[in-house]
Amino acid sequence: MEIIIHQAILHVLDTTLDAPVLSGSSMELTAEKTAYLQNHIEKLLASDDIRQCRPLPDSAFKNELEHNQDFIDLSCRIAGVLFDYMHAHTTIPGADLAVVDFTRDGAPWLGILKLNYKNGYTHYTETVQGAPVNSIIQQRACLPTQSGKVEEGALINLQDLSMRLLEKKYDIDGHKEFYLSSVVFQYTQAEPEKKKLQAIQEAAAQAVKDAYVDEPHADAQVAMLIATEAADNDNQISVEQVRRQLAEEYPLAAVPFDDYVEKSEVIEHAEQPVTVTPSRIRRMESRSIHTASGIEVKIPTEILSSDSEVEFLHDADGSVSLLIKNVIL
Repeated sequence: MEIIIHQAILHVLDTTLDAPVLSGSSMELTAEKTAYLQNHIEKLLASDDIRQCRPLPDSAFKNELEHNQDFIDLSCRIAGVLFDYMHAHTTIPGADLAVVDFTRDGAPWLGILKLNYKNGYTHYTETVQGAPVNSIIQQRACLPTQSGKVEEGALINLQDLSMRLLEKKYDIDGHKEFYLSSVVFQYTQAEPEKKKLQAIQEAAAQAVKDAYVDEPHADAQVAMLIATEAADNDNQISVEQVRRQLAEEYPLAAVPFDDYVEKSEVIEHAEQPVTVTPSRIRRMESRSIHTASGIEVKIPTEILSSDSEVEFLHDADGSVSLLIKNVIL
């Protein structure tokens, strides 16, 4: 994945003020600033909590994207709408707003990163009786570090205006509510990608268990199947891809899988691919086994069913022993 940043602008949305401090031009993109923005865009794209959203028919934000080609003016309008809502609802933290024009693998995108303020500390030097005195001062408007995470943000694919949204609920008039999707952008409130992935994975695993009662590692095998398919398809997986793999490896499970998908309240659009982050793929490629005494053993999923590598022995008291073979010390 190649992220190239073309321009970026920063607006100050400090809700202790009566108005936002809007930039009149884009910032100079030094190597450090570019790396900072790229890093947070990549983290957003890889987040398990990201939501795949589509514009509602009457979305003013969508209309602005379609007709406003002035990057600076567009960014100011976004900042203005966001600040007005934040200023009216003080439970939403103040922030700097970075609006970024970038391409992802050659496709045009717009990034909106809400860099919520954090308290931090730094040194402070003052002169006392002619001598320098160093002390500590609290900074109340520190931005997320490069190694930290952006808590709220949106990445918009400008080719189809779909949005990858990371948002949080805040207390709005006595109720915990999302405000970015419903008020600022007027986009659909989809389930997070990790919930949709979990629903697909549970449907496939249950279908395998129903059709193959003697399969001892259905959960792990399905996880490996999905991880392999996602790794081969740019970290994307769809219901149809999982069904096709089930038809090849567990043919009797394909029809029950369709039934579970149809009944799911999370999988609303089966045709839409789900993002599987690299970190989740790595977790799905192995299974951790814990003993009562606290010992943890991590086994690659692909060898779970290989009796030449590991063997699960079922004891008379109902416990299970793990025999690991071909150990080299």
